[in-house]
Amino acid sequence: MILIAILLTLVSIQARADDTPEQQDIDFVERLLETKSNQFRTRPTTAFSPPVKTQKAEYATVYSEKFYSDLAIIQRNYMPKTKRIQLSGGFTILPTDVFYRTVGINLKTSYHLNETWGLEAFGYLLTSQARNEVSNLESVQKLSVKNLISVSAFYGANIYFNSIYGKTALLNSHIIPFEVYQTIGVGKVRTQNDQESNTVQIGIGDAFSLSRSSTLRMDLTWAFYNATNYLGENQASNSLFLTVSYGHFFPEPVYR
Repeated sequence: MILIAILLTLVSIQARADDTPEQQDIDFVERLLETKSNQFRTRPTTAFSPPVKTQKAEYATVYSEKFYSDLAIIQRNYMPKTKRIQLSGGFTILPTDVFYRTVGINLKTSYHLNETWGLEAFGYLLTSQARNEVSNLESVQKLSVKNLISVSAFYGANIYFNSIYGKTALLNSHIIPFEVYQTIGVGKVRTQNDQESNTVQIGIGDAFSLSRSSTLRMDLTWAFYNATNYLGENQASNSLFLTVSYGHFFPEPVYR
């Protein structure tokens, strides 16, 4: 009997607790959440709509249609080159000379057929000067040191191929577009004895866009040729030319 009385007392206490304002608020929130959950579970019914037919764009015919004559294809190239002339000039060094310091100036004229291909004519004027090691050998060791082949001029023509276009950051404050290109061509070198020899040259370069019409170029060109050395012997030789130049494009690009 005592046990039954205790159970009845506990049930009565629990019933009173369920009638408290706090419990009523909890029940209201639970019912509200359950109602919202059921709304999210049910998906609205929509009428069936047939798939939309898409048509592939043919960019080759854009410029041939009069209706699209005023449209332009947006590209990410900051400095367009198509049908523009580039004039550049700067400094040249030959880093492969051991005993002589060969430096000079360069001038290049390029015409870009499109954003990938172009033609380029160039000319280098160079001068050689003996390094300090040569003076020490002549004064201390009593040895005569002469450069077998010294290049005084280099000129020719190249085919220009632009292979990579990208962007780089300068001190996390400026975005600079750049292009990596390759060149191949033929030319001539003039040596210290005023003789000319045919060359075949290949090169790689990097152009950083300073504006839409100006660029900073760095070129590395490797030229192969046969030349007569100061002993009068025909010698197979090669020279490496490193150039840094400033370039400007003409005319101005069309702004839309």
